[in-house]
Amino acid sequence: MLLAYIRKTGRFAKIAIAFLLVILLGLIDYYTTSEVSFSIFYLLPISFVVWYAGKWYGVLFSVLCAVIWFIMDSLSPHIYSNPAIPYWNALVRFGFFVIVVLLIWKVKSLKENLEISVLQRTKDLIHETNMHKQTKEETIAINDRLRELNKTIETIKEEQNTRIAREVHDELGQSLTAMNLELMWISKKYSTNEDLVARMSMLSGLVGDTINTVRKISSDLRPRLLDQLGLFSAIESQLKDFTKRTSIESLCSFPEQEVKIKGPASTTIFRIFQEALTNISRHSGCKFVNVMFTQPDEHLLVMTVKDDGKGFEKSASVSVKGMGLLGMNERAHILGGTLEVISSPGEGTEIILKTPI
Repeated sequence: MLLAYIRKTGRFAKIAIAFLLVILLGLIDYYTTSEVSFSIFYLLPISFVVWYAGKWYGVLFSVLCAVIWFIMDSLSPHIYSNPAIPYWNALVRFGFFVIVVLLIWKVKSLKENLEISVLQRTKDLIHETNMHKQTKEETIAINDRLRELNKTIETIKEEQNTRIAREVHDELGQSLTAMNLELMWISKKYSTNEDLVARMSMLSGLVGDTINTVRKISSDLRPRLLDQLGLFSAIESQLKDFTKRTSIESLCSFPEQEVKIKGPASTTIFRIFQEALTNISRHSGCKFVNVMFTQPDEHLLVMTVKDDGKGFEKSASVSVKGMGLLGMNERAHILGGTLEVISSPGEGTEIILKTPI
């Protein structure tokens, strides 16, 4: 409390306090006589005035203390062998006081420089923190805009896929079917021409294969079951085709209660599922795939795709495989959900999609 009060007082008040302290020390020095060395206590007012008033005031008080000590020493009854000794002692004490003044002033200067450095560094850190925060906010804003753009692109892409799939299936498919019927009619009309019938049969087979290819392309672009019967039926059909094409056994389970999912969300979930199957067929080397849909609550749908393949190190996922995972992760963000990949060498891979509904 006393130090806090002293710090609040002005410079001249501090000098006055130091002066009174010097007078008090001089009186004590006088009454204790020269038998008791009291010179070290003069450092108290000197140190005080250097710290709070400045170096030159410290030098001035050093002179004052040396003079007072000399006067008090001269008034004592002690007799020196040489009259010059008191003067020499006073000069030595003055030199000692000045050295202490310089040391204290140096300590104070170092302290002030340190405080300035700390203050400047604190300002720099605050500035860097603000810049980092601003950069982070800008990055988040850019990522949000990119995700919105990606969402728009995905929407446009699905719309285009739906339109192209419809045109391919309806127009090209119908034309090929009509062509096949014409080939069959020609075969029947000229049934007596075996060479012509054979060629027509071969062309009919080619047209039939083309029709199947067109249907597959149309289904890849936009599964009709997704629009007609919903997400779960489309996934079940896709999984059956996957098992038939790759000979990888599979099992699929769905929630018992009805799950209502809007069109864009169901399309995004289906695309994530498709990408998961693509990764499995290309990289896993598995023999079995388990697909499970659960609904922990009315606002959350969880899709789990687990295989018994060779798995991979997480750090190694940044590759062609990782690009597929990256696309799945971005689609999960579009849904407002999360995508978790659990894998280790020899333990298979598990992909867990959690999405709000």
